Amino acid sequence: MAVSKETLIAMIRDFQGYELSDAELDIIMPDLDGYVAEVEKIRELDLSDIMSSRLLRAKEGGGP
Repeated sequence: MAVSKETLIAMIRDFQGYELSDAELDIIMPDLDGYVAEVEKIRELDLSDIMSSRLLRAKEGGGP
């Protein structure tokens, strides 16, 4: 899922970020595409056998 320049410009505008020139966007786009590719790899991971860390609770009381 690639992010288009138009989408990036809209996101920057919506989050009230700095306006970027076309040259600056050309510099950013390859890195952004790399980040999106890495996120897609993470989405494909099978985590069905991994217990959620939100279920773990530490014993309170400070003792051994």
